[in-house]
Amino acid sequence: MAFSVSGDAPLKDKIIGWGIIGIPLATLFLLGFIFLRSDPIDQRVVWGCYIASGAPKLDVRSNTIRIADGSGRSLRYVAEPYKDGYRLTVRPALLLRPTPRGAYGFEQAQGIGYFWPLLTAGSDNPRKMRSQKDFGGRIALIAADGTPIIYVRSAAGKNCN
Repeated sequence: MAFSVSGDAPLKDKIIGWGIIGIPLATLFLLGFIFLRSDPIDQRVVWGCYIASGAPKLDVRSNTIRIADGSGRSLRYVAEPYKDGYRLTVRPALLLRPTPRGAYGFEQAQGIGYFWPLLTAGSDNPRKMRSQKDFGGRIALIAADGTPIIYVRSAAGKNCN
């Protein structure tokens, strides 16, 4: 009669059985945590003026995103690695909402902030960005109505006027 790891086997055999299963899994987890981490990102990589169709311009500077809509509002942000890519963690929680004119405007929302994925030049999939060198000057936001809004860094200059 064969013994199982969780059945009526002696304690010594259970420990050996769980060790055979657990040690390789823990090793794989540890190696994945060490080697699959994204490298840190330099904040200066994302600096510039970003535009999107029908949405206010965003002037991204050192630790601050100024909304160029005449309101004088701004957001604080941190550029950071996240799972399979990079993102901007922004605070406070300002959400793009559709206006009656068919454009979008930022309004205060519930929550402490939002996460805006950084994108490569050729893909809307944030997982394609593997290092800060892949950043294509694009930031993804989701508006309140579920519409994806892609902000693109303006080639005209660094400042939004």
